[in-house]
Amino acid sequence: MPTELTKAIVTGYTDYRDEDRMLTLFSAQRGRIDCKARNCRKPTSKLLSCAQPFVFGEFELFISSDRVTVNACDVRETFYPLREDADRFMTASVCTQLVNSVIEREAPDEALFSLLYHVLSFLAYTDSDPQDLLIAFLLHYLDHAGYRPSLTRCAVCRRDVRGDDVLFYSAEAGGAVCAGCPHGGKPVSKLALEAMRRILMLEHEELKRVVLKPELRAELLPILRASCKRALGENDKGAALLEQFA
Repeated sequence: MPTELTKAIVTGYTDYRDEDRMLTLFSAQRGRIDCKARNCRKPTSKLLSCAQPFVFGEFELFISSDRVTVNACDVRETFYPLREDADRFMTASVCTQLVNSVIEREAPDEALFSLLYHVLSFLAYTDSDPQDLLIAFLLHYLDHAGYRPSLTRCAVCRRDVRGDDVLFYSAEAGGAVCAGCPHGGKPVSKLALEAMRRILMLEHEELKRVVLKPELRAELLPILRASCKRALGENDKGAALLEQFA
């Protein structure tokens, strides 16, 4: 019987029948894996601890022609503190759902895996503001997905706008837009554009260093929500979850 070991994070689940659960795993080496964890909802099940959101572990998978089943799991990290804080749990849920929107089967993605793993770690085990971590995640996520916002040049005419006093941000155009170009966007401060540029310069393990003032946080979240909706589509579940962040 073919079995395989893979390190993965549980990025989603659906209860199935009385005691089973369908899991979505994200593996850096294999991408998305949809699998069944049989009897995992029994209190005595050996799979009870691994069939939970955000769990990171080494999964032993049984692979047949039409389905994948979890045989066992060596749990490496549960990120348990996320379950004790509603804001951190919700932020982690948004991040994992956004990841599910772009990962594909048999498509390795070590960079996105690293981003998710580090943000879950910082949400669980640091005192970083969850909205600051969400903003950092969204910027790197958009960049990874090919939607890095234009921050130093007008997204329409491509002119350097770092010396401009009046600027706008348009998700449709793809970033900052000068006052002389049509945009349909909203005013954006130079401070917000510089903050985004600096966050994008950070490595994943440095994202816990992001500390934003409340007024800057309030300016950036709507910008990035609009950019995610533009990138993923109006009906995407992750983009819809983002709407809950005021």
